[in-house]
Amino acid sequence: MYKLPLSLTLSRFVLGILVPILICIDNYICTLLALVLFIAGALSDAADGAIARRRSQQTKFGAFIDPIADKFLVFMVLITLVYRSDSWIILALSLVIIAREIFVMSLREWASENGVQDSVKVSSYGKLKAVIQMTGIAVLIGSPAIGNFYLYEISIGILSVGALIGLYSGFLYFRQPFKAGVLH
Repeated sequence: MYKLPLSLTLSRFVLGILVPILICIDNYICTLLALVLFIAGALSDAADGAIARRRSQQTKFGAFIDPIADKFLVFMVLITLVYRSDSWIILALSLVIIAREIFVMSLREWASENGVQDSVKVSSYGKLKAVIQMTGIAVLIGSPAIGNFYLYEISIGILSVGALIGLYSGFLYFRQPFKAGVLH
């Protein structure tokens, strides 16, 4: 049976390859197409879960693969933007964002293996972080095509806020098992 939510999730793997290729082509049309496809991928992140819940199409595989697809899209695009921009600021922000995601994914894996996955629940800060980071990445992708020099600085500001919220939410995730009494 066809499941739209799972298709949306899996599309982020395809977009995680296609968007970086378009960014590297470095022309106006490809940049705009990369921007549109990245935004579509970011929106599909929000849509797939909502559709799955509304249609009662939630699956364990979907719940497992969704965060991996999200990270794949973001990591691939960030790595490409670091390569294309030759900017220490984008490199530093990307390293913070990627390290935080690996840390939280590892913490969730540990919690799952130890039967305490409820002690590392998704927080509203984590969702806010995702929205802000996706916005910053989208602005950074689109800034060369729009030609407004200040969009680059705005994207750095947005990504910085997203990275800080990410660090804070990562700290909260790390603290949850201690507060629940599963770590001593």
